[in-house]
Amino acid sequence: MAYRQVYFRIRTDCYNSGWTSDAGRTAFEKESRRLFQELGWTATLGYNGGCDTVTMGQQDLYLHPSSFSGVIDEASIQPLQEQLSKARTFRCYHVDRYE
Repeated sequence: MAYRQVYFRIRTDCYNSGWTSDAGRTAFEKESRRLFQELGWTATLGYNGGCDTVTMGQQDLYLHPSSFSGVIDEASIQPLQEQLSKARTFRCYHVDRYE
């Protein structure tokens, strides 16, 4: 497996340098958790205002409303992009890959 540092760049409907509504934040969090859990990732809820994280094996992503970032197996990038395309509260528009 080849692991890469990645940023899934997203646009979230109700986030612009801060949440515009609690309902929007809740919807984003519920949907992002569900999308990852459907692929077998384990979600850890954020605390004290922090964002959720998801893990699967050695893969680990931080779920910020402007990007999902962390380390992922290169072979998982495309399937994850396809899963994220199903989202309604955000849109993944680009993936940055680093070494």
